[in-house]
Amino acid sequence: MKKFLSFFLSLVLAFGAVFTVFAGAADKPGELRFGNDGKFRILQLSDIQDSHAMLPITRDYIKDAIAAAKPDLIVLTGDNISGGSSSVGVHSLDLQLAKTAINNFMSIIEKSGIPVAVVFGNHDAETTVTKEEQMAIYRTYSCCIAVDEGDSVSGCGTYNLPILASDGSGKTAFNLWMIDSNMYDEVNGGYDHVHTDQINWYINKSEELKAQNGGNPVPSIMFQHIIVPEIFDALLEVPQGTDGAVGHGEKYYVLNPQNTASGELNESPCPPTVNNGQFEAVLKQGDVKAMIFGHDHVNSFVVNYKGIDLITTPGVSFRSYGNHERGARIIDISEDGSYETSLLKYLDLYSENPAALERFVIYGHEFESGEKFTAFFKYIFLCITSIF
Repeated sequence: MKKFLSFFLSLVLAFGAVFTVFAGAADKPGELRFGNDGKFRILQLSDIQDSHAMLPITRDYIKDAIAAAKPDLIVLTGDNISGGSSSVGVHSLDLQLAKTAINNFMSIIEKSGIPVAVVFGNHDAETTVTKEEQMAIYRTYSCCIAVDEGDSVSGCGTYNLPILASDGSGKTAFNLWMIDSNMYDEVNGGYDHVHTDQINWYINKSEELKAQNGGNPVPSIMFQHIIVPEIFDALLEVPQGTDGAVGHGEKYYVLNPQNTASGELNESPCPPTVNNGQFEAVLKQGDVKAMIFGHDHVNSFVVNYKGIDLITTPGVSFRSYGNHERGARIIDISEDGSYETSLLKYLDLYSENPAALERFVIYGHEFESGEKFTAFFKYIFLCITSIF
């Protein structure tokens, strides 16, 4: 009976999707520390970008990705909700919709017992509910270790998280920067940039950590939503019509094999309109090994520019666009300051689950209606046969 009820519920949810288409260890709260093996694992989830009525496939993928990765920390890198999809224009109602949208995934993380850090993207606050109000919602969850820095710097959610040494000395062995890359540039158009006061805050905090570390920069990774403009200097400019090239303005680019470690470039990166000097400040400080971004849903590359890895993580969302790269990023940090990264793609996680693979087609925006229709009936068949 339980199997039948589970199948029936799955059937209803899948039918609903088709109908829509056609119609680390820590001793103290908030304290991160390397394990006894000198390792620390982060699971990055970017561009969940769902509404108060979260798609079940996204909810299930987040739950299963956490279980598979077994991270010490989860980092949400913006567009965590689609503010515009959870808004009716009345603040009191929008606040409840935002709470529901956030709870859809935060309840999963809370149940896992894994701490979570949060930064915002350009879509989170496309509602009457501000980023500050949303941060207050996140902070009601005991697993949330994000910081609202108040009026000290622009935006909301620019802070750092030290990872302490495994020996219990309390020394900061590694540092995580969480940066609010803001939303839209109201003066110049396009996407906004990290503001000067945020950059100054980073420099001052970086110097403070350096002083505590005997004058040596503390190895770090920086997380934010929108990629830096220097990405186009790291890519290879090619003639129009080059196979696989993406256009930006009047120029065309592909990944440069000389500095690309892994991943794909499937759409033009979308940096801010104004280059406010963030990357140059990071380069000068010499502490950041990698800058990790979301925002561009179908990019997944790891490229090195002037000694800093620029990393894009594809979206988790099935509510918005995606492709075969859809998934999460795992970052394995070692106490010696090195790190490794890999993708936990949906298609890899469920490679031995035919029903889940058909479900991918049902919900994926990148598939045609006919493909979705066929996948729906395959999904029904696989669910039925799994019962018997």
